[in-house]
Amino acid sequence: MFDWLQKKDWQSSSAHLLLLSKFRNGDSPERYREADYWETVLKETPAKAIEQFIKDGILEPAGLQELMNYRFKSSDLVLMLKERGLKTSGRKEELIYRLLNNDTSAMREITKGLDLYRCAEEGMQLVEKYLDDEKSRKKAVEHEVLKSLEKKAYSEAASIVAQYEATQVFPRGLGIDWKNYDITSDVGLLKTIFESTPAILKGIEENRLKQFRLASGMMQLWGTNTARHWLPDGLETGVHLDSDAACRMLIFFASYLRNMKNYREAGAKSVEVLGVNDENTCPQCRMIIGRKYRLEDVPELPYNKCTCVIGCRCTIVTNEF
Repeated sequence: MFDWLQKKDWQSSSAHLLLLSKFRNGDSPERYREADYWETVLKETPAKAIEQFIKDGILEPAGLQELMNYRFKSSDLVLMLKERGLKTSGRKEELIYRLLNNDTSAMREITKGLDLYRCAEEGMQLVEKYLDDEKSRKKAVEHEVLKSLEKKAYSEAASIVAQYEATQVFPRGLGIDWKNYDITSDVGLLKTIFESTPAILKGIEENRLKQFRLASGMMQLWGTNTARHWLPDGLETGVHLDSDAACRMLIFFASYLRNMKNYREAGAKSVEVLGVNDENTCPQCRMIIGRKYRLEDVPELPYNKCTCVIGCRCTIVTNEF
């Protein structure tokens, strides 16, 4: 199947370059031999692709340092250093260097038989260019999405993200068909994020809240759990919540309003509050977790009385119609 794909052709294939990038610090071809998901995107078996990398001199046998890095965890290296009476602090690379400097022959012996390859110089150049290009492309797309959100073009923002994901070798989200993605749900949540404010955030000034809405919209569209990437440096909430928590509260509130609407339309009679009952759960939230409420009596979520710095994590569910 790969006979038609020449050297120059695979170097323009995102799937092949992504596979090649896995060998930056040394990796074993065995890990990919049975990986069917790679075969789907490569249009050939990963074993055949790796074979071509080696044939073209793009991959070469790994050195002893890569073998050590692949074979041992940091905790293993620390134990080996202790046995030899050597210093145990430092980064993993430093631990490996210390062991190699102390007893190269022993390290070579304990890594014998490992089938490991690393990117040769040309391969590393290809990988670095590919990863840099991908990073720049995503950054440009994120900027475009942020501009769309600033002008409240929610459909445009959601479509840009879907189009980007559809071009990825391994798109985000299990089973999501990004080429035919329905943006309706995202658009509805974005509209609520930008137009509604949960009581728990009422103490945040509007000019700050605008920044949190933008970052929250980006979190929702990109499926991340942190917003700091899209917030101005040093921006504080002015309330007991941190920045990430404030953005999550906007998303949670949008989801809560959507769920309540769906429950009403479905004829639900009551809902139960569910929560995460751990050390981060505040006393106020503990008082409502597990309680059932008629729809007209459900407390607003995220709960405005929540005092936890990471925010309220309560949600609602119903099984009564």
